[in-house]
Amino acid sequence: MPLYEYDCNKCNKRFEQLKRSNEKIVCPSCGATSTTKVFSVFAKGASSDLPSCEGSVPSCAPSRCGSGTCGMNM
Repeated sequence: MPLYEYDCNKCNKRFEQLKRSNEKIVCPSCGATSTTKVFSVFAKGASSDLPSCEGSVPSCAPSRCGSGTCGMNM
């Protein structure tokens, strides 16, 4: 089940919730069902043996992922 972030349109609180198919999203603060899914940013710490993206776009560019140059194993 994916974890999504939502903004409540009634109380303006932001919350995370696991989304099951066809499940109604309910704000845990006020109980409202009027919510908006927001773009969630996540981060993952990299170990020292993986290439760094700092100052070097080509080695970490999304188009190169999967080729073994950005540390992602696809």
